[in-house]
Amino acid sequence: MDSLSYVYQKNVYAQPILAKEAAQKWLEESEKLGLKIHTIRAHYALANLGNISGDYKTAVSETQKTIELLKELEMENGLAASYNILALGYKNLGNYPKAMESFLECLRYAEKMDDTQQEANAYQNIATLYVLQKEYKKATENLDRAADLYRELGDDDGVLVTLFNYASILKEQGKYDAAREHFKTVLDYREKEGNKAVIAYINMNLSQMLVKENKYKEAVISLKKTLSLLKEVDFKSDMVIILNDLGLCESKLGHTKQAISYFEQALEMGEEQSIRQYKSDIYKNLSQLYQDEGDYKKALAFYEKGVSTLSQQNSLDKEKYVAELQERYETQLKETRIDLLEKEQKLGEAELQKAELTVKRQRIIRNAFIAGFVLVLISLLILRHQYFKRLKVQQELSMQREENADQKINQMIKDYRLSAVEKYQQGQDEERARLAREIHDGIGSDLAGIKIAFEHYIEDQQEKPQTKRILTAINNACTDVRGLSHQLHPPAFAALGFTNFLSDFIDQISKSVTIDFQTFFYPEEDINQLPDALLADVYRVVQELVNNILKHAEATNAEVQLTKHEDHLNIVVNDNGKGFHEHKKQGIGLRNIKERLQKMKGSLDIDSSASSGTSITIDIPLKQTS
Repeated sequence: MDSLSYVYQKNVYAQPILAKEAAQKWLEESEKLGLKIHTIRAHYALANLGNISGDYKTAVSETQKTIELLKELEMENGLAASYNILALGYKNLGNYPKAMESFLECLRYAEKMDDTQQEANAYQNIATLYVLQKEYKKATENLDRAADLYRELGDDDGVLVTLFNYASILKEQGKYDAAREHFKTVLDYREKEGNKAVIAYINMNLSQMLVKENKYKEAVISLKKTLSLLKEVDFKSDMVIILNDLGLCESKLGHTKQAISYFEQALEMGEEQSIRQYKSDIYKNLSQLYQDEGDYKKALAFYEKGVSTLSQQNSLDKEKYVAELQERYETQLKETRIDLLEKEQKLGEAELQKAELTVKRQRIIRNAFIAGFVLVLISLLILRHQYFKRLKVQQELSMQREENADQKINQMIKDYRLSAVEKYQQGQDEERARLAREIHDGIGSDLAGIKIAFEHYIEDQQEKPQTKRILTAINNACTDVRGLSHQLHPPAFAALGFTNFLSDFIDQISKSVTIDFQTFFYPEEDINQLPDALLADVYRVVQELVNNILKHAEATNAEVQLTKHEDHLNIVVNDNGKGFHEHKKQGIGLRNIKERLQKMKGSLDIDSSASSGTSITIDIPLKQTS
């Protein structure tokens, strides 16, 4: 497959016939082996050759197969190039609407796939389409876009093609000297490359300018050279154009037989290539030449063919010219009936004029009716489009209002829930503070008084073991009451240091249980500088998690880790206990933790199993709380 692809690429411009044979073989082998990618590439190669050689119907059909296969495989890469080839085929067949539609598809896929090369090619070819429609300003604008993209890509070949098309615009505008200069610049480069196809096209344009300048002798020499170049690359459709121009030049030089020969060759080749835009001119030229030769039968036959391919020609002129040729033909065959035919002709012409006036009047009325109907239809379609557009906008606005209303309701519900959680937490904190004050000021003060009184009492008594045990119990009770007070309502952390306070809390717990607690704080100074409100919530969360370990985990080791990051505080609490099921109904403690985290916009992740214990990870954003 690769060797056939190489032969095609090497000879596509230099020897198109050899390239076509390789592409056809490539397609056969690909289809036989079921290689879809190679099948697509082979169809594309044949389509490209169709445009190069003038077989535009083949170019269109092969490109349509390429696009169908690409879409079947959902391969968007390659669609831009394929639509470009398809558009060129339609353009050369004279189907300009289809051509423009395909060029726009090419641009759409090129921009989507960021394919600058195909985007430049599309603008280049759109320019040639505008040249054919004589819209030179639009053509130049598109060529400028293409040239900028080619320069951005460093594509010298693309820049040369752009220069060629600029020359074509100058030629169409009648600026032959400037056009000739540009064509020759491109020709110098292409001759060095050996690009026979482009060399033939440039010589074709140079020859046609000589024809337009009425330099028929020079034109004949140049056209024959161009014909030879086109035969080498087998560009039959372009050969038809050159043969037509040769016939025209020979007829202008008075070489009637040579002119007829060229026209008939062009006509025969044009029949194969289905190039309709030149047929009517060839028929007309042959009709005129045969008329000059006195062969009115052939003149009439060719003129009738020309008329059938040019349906838009003025009806009155056609009928008069046919009648004139018919009269001459009948006069030549039947000289004895001249007078009768002249009378019949006059009568026929009078009736024809009358009939044509009637037909013309009817045609005007019909066209006016059709135009009015079309205008009404277009107006109705526009009104219908505007109505549905407005209806769609109203529906979209209604849906948007509903969405906004739903969002507002959801936000209000969320705000209400958050407010409820905050009030609940605030109530809890206030109740904890009240209890802490009651314990500290009430029970704490009483125990302190009892301790002082007992110490005074034992000063006068003998030292006994029971006395020491009572004093120790009173000291422990004072310590427990003070710790309980601090747990319920911790003091401001700025003076004590949050990490020291939390470490003391956990150390006190470790002394009373068999669980080995480890604490890690990093960096301690940054954690201690966090706002007291945040640290109070963190303390409650850690306190609740430690209490859960003590109550439920049956663990021997536990770890509390706090890490301050740039934008969040990370809390990790691990134990090696028995774990628990995450989907089990949650207790009050875990629910309180989640409500606090909801208030702080934090996240909670639980990883628990019977074999590895429980790991709880909490992230609290700092920007929200700063």
